[in-house]
Amino acid sequence: MKKYKVDQKCINCKACVRVAPGVYDIKNQKAFVYNQPTNENEEDLAQKALEICPVKAISVLLEETKKPIIASDNVKEVIKKYPILNSKLSKLSKKFKRLSNPIMLNTFAKFATFKDAAKMTGLSVCEILHFVNKELGMEEELLKSFPNCIENKKMIDIDYGVDISWDNSSPAIELKLDEEKDFEKVIDILKTLKYKNSIKFTMSDINAPFISLIKGYKLLYNIEKINIKKYLISIYNNNNHNSSIKDQYEILDVREMKEDPFDIILKKAYELNPGEGFILIQTFVPHPLINMISELGFDYEIDTKRNFEVWVYFTKKAINIEGNSDANANKRPSVTIQSATPVGYPIIMRLLQSEKLNKAIKIVDLKIWEETEKHLGWIVNKKADISFSALITASKLTNFDVKMPVVFVWDNFSILSRIKTVESLNDLAGKVIHIPLFEDAPPAKITKYLIENSGGNVDDYIFEYGKPFGRPAKMYRDFVDGKIETLLLREPEASFAINNLKKLNIEYSEISYGKIWNDINKGFGLFPNAGVVLKGELVREHPEIVKIFTEELKEAINWVNANKKLASDLAFDMMRAKSDDVELFLNRVTYEYVDGDELVDKVKQFYEILLESNIVQIDINDELLNIFKI
Repeated sequence: MKKYKVDQKCINCKACVRVAPGVYDIKNQKAFVYNQPTNENEEDLAQKALEICPVKAISVLLEETKKPIIASDNVKEVIKKYPILNSKLSKLSKKFKRLSNPIMLNTFAKFATFKDAAKMTGLSVCEILHFVNKELGMEEELLKSFPNCIENKKMIDIDYGVDISWDNSSPAIELKLDEEKDFEKVIDILKTLKYKNSIKFTMSDINAPFISLIKGYKLLYNIEKINIKKYLISIYNNNNHNSSIKDQYEILDVREMKEDPFDIILKKAYELNPGEGFILIQTFVPHPLINMISELGFDYEIDTKRNFEVWVYFTKKAINIEGNSDANANKRPSVTIQSATPVGYPIIMRLLQSEKLNKAIKIVDLKIWEETEKHLGWIVNKKADISFSALITASKLTNFDVKMPVVFVWDNFSILSRIKTVESLNDLAGKVIHIPLFEDAPPAKITKYLIENSGGNVDDYIFEYGKPFGRPAKMYRDFVDGKIETLLLREPEASFAINNLKKLNIEYSEISYGKIWNDINKGFGLFPNAGVVLKGELVREHPEIVKIFTEELKEAINWVNANKKLASDLAFDMMRAKSDDVELFLNRVTYEYVDGDELVDKVKQFYEILLESNIVQIDINDELLNIFKI
């Protein structure tokens, strides 16, 4: 059985306790292992908790530390222990093929170290060690033991291609990629390389975008390191077809996708190399998506095949050796944006259309999460610069370098029931109420707070809880299908459910949490729900960017509020919903930009109520409130 541990990175999110209560527990607001797994089921749950931990605070205790291969290790002994290296090393350098000869293996290799092998092959010691240890799964151990060797790591990530099986007798061309025009010249050569023809280049260093282009054009290649300062790249065209390269692109048919297409499309865009592409099929011309993908460095062509069938061909542009697609790219800071709350998607889509924002930043990744724990992990691990997050998240971030200067989503919860006579929470006593997430999560705790302070007794209610994380997709579908009678939903799912019931002529009742909250807390007004979390580094180093972003965010909110039909047409594809569902949601949701002292006062008042009611356990101090100030 594996043994587990929890380190000090734990932020007391309780995810591990929810998933594996027989292994993990909480003490002094930190998780710990109180009982190591004793059977396969406990081990599976402990491992699942490790995988979902947002801050990677859980790890497996290694019974034996793996020792990496180092320069002083004997070549023959290592190959004897790991025979697979004999064939692998020949890909690194042809001179290693000599080791396949039994005479060499029992003479030179018998006494030689990897340091000696480096002199024989003309490779650096670090390059050989990184290659060997990577093949054996011990590269991390090598880096820990010899951190100064890390500069050579990038060479080992090169794919050296295939063995040469073609005529390779033509003279090699010396290749330099010092300027963009050199790169464009090579692209023309690769594009026009005829079937069964080959070409060779010599280079002083391996240019990763160049190799990506070769792969993009589906050409075979072989890389040989001649010496420490020279590589030979042999390229061969084995493609015998008449169709255009674009016809070979992978097809992403949005019409048939059952999961969020936005994330799939972005993932595909980011994993492609220059010269590669994909085909997007939709029932209409997806202008917002085209604008965003174009910003990521893609050309596109639109082909309307027939009514309600539009093909968009996206091709990643060739990039220069610095990896930039335009001269201004270096001047704009690269920014990663993420969201795990679909309530903000219409705002995000409008923001992506902002010319002012696109001139100020380069969006290198836009991540849409279903799993809230991964979203939190990206904040804590500083992978995201801008995060659209629930306000309650801020209470877990007091020890991290972040700011939440804006809240713009308010009053976001409703109880929906197929019992049309329900007017208050008291009418649901004795009924089953389905609640997303787990029992100790804020939705459940706030529900019980509202019941108790409305004169009810929590013990008179029956609660069924959902999954520990994510959106309540199954619960929402079961309610619409009549399998669930009463449930709590956030937006936008609450609006989507209502619109579906209306289409089916099914009567329902709704209880707004915002109204009950204000009946209990007179004069409180709207209660805060979600806003924007910024990485502290972005705030400090680029205040001008933050100013532009917040200004454009306010403009996007105002535009969406004033143009709800247009906003629904803009966002329904991203939200994986029908346009009229999204339009109803936009007519129900409250978007209001609040920042500065007004936000701090509101948040303080909100958290004081939550703390007094034991909904959260936090210290309401300057450390917490400063998160909401810039």
